[in-house]
Amino acid sequence: MKKLLCFGILLISNLSFGQIRKAGDFYELNDLWKRDSVTIKKMLKEYDINISKLDTVQFFENFDFNVELHDNYSYNAYSYVLYKKTGQTTMKFFPYEGKLPRPNKYVMIFCFDDYVDKKIINIKVF
Repeated sequence: MKKLLCFGILLISNLSFGQIRKAGDFYELNDLWKRDSVTIKKMLKEYDINISKLDTVQFFENFDFNVELHDNYSYNAYSYVLYKKTGQTTMKFFPYEGKLPRPNKYVMIFCFDDYVDKKIINIKVF
């Protein structure tokens, strides 16, 4: 027990707030359209996705509703990945079967752009 306590104190004392840094950028909606509109349009065209009549759900702003959708409903997820070091891109489609059928009423579009290797854009249609 003493060894575990010593290890914990040593670990905590070696961490400083200077070591905590942002891993990347997360953005959606207007910021996403400004930064990556060409990629979004490419994804919408490639997978024949019509979002014009869907309500937009924000990842953090509507977090409780976001969790409810992910936990309960089926959805289609579309992913675009840019590998920064090689310049290669991939697009994939992932259907998810939830407890309830997909209502075809909501869309969530967001991007995580890490500082090292990948930029990932996701479109989820609930």
